[in-house]
Amino acid sequence: MRISARTEYALLALLELVSCKDANPLQSKDIAGQAGIPKPFLDQLLLDLRRAGLVRSVRGPGGGYILARGAKDITIRDAILAVEGGALTTYGGLRTTDDAACRRTAASAMGEVWKQVDDCTEAILNSHTLAQLAERQAQIEGRQMYYI
Repeated sequence: MRISARTEYALLALLELVSCKDANPLQSKDIAGQAGIPKPFLDQLLLDLRRAGLVRSVRGPGGGYILARGAKDITIRDAILAVEGGALTTYGGLRTTDDAACRRTAASAMGEVWKQVDDCTEAILNSHTLAQLAERQAQIEGRQMYYI
């Protein structure tokens, strides 16, 4: 399984929005600078995250982006679905030329194992929220997070 740059950068951007003080919107240039994301790439990601209902854009002076839902209500899987169009899968087994699962592999013991891997991955991604990621990152960096 591979984690794409889209997924990594989307999660980094979302974590920046979790950490913004007093729910003040962050401008994309600030998110890009703080998270080390190329701004043109971030702008594409923010559009996808907005379409998925994970972030909101605020217009006007002092505008920018904020989370559309609480950090406790957004899972890693939500972010992946927003920017990848689907959750991560193993892509296990042989594939046909049109990238469909080979019938021989799909209906086999190996296919059952790949399905279990996908199910476990899905469960893990659904069980971790942005709030948990932000809290753990704060612990790693030796800071404390406060939620009101």
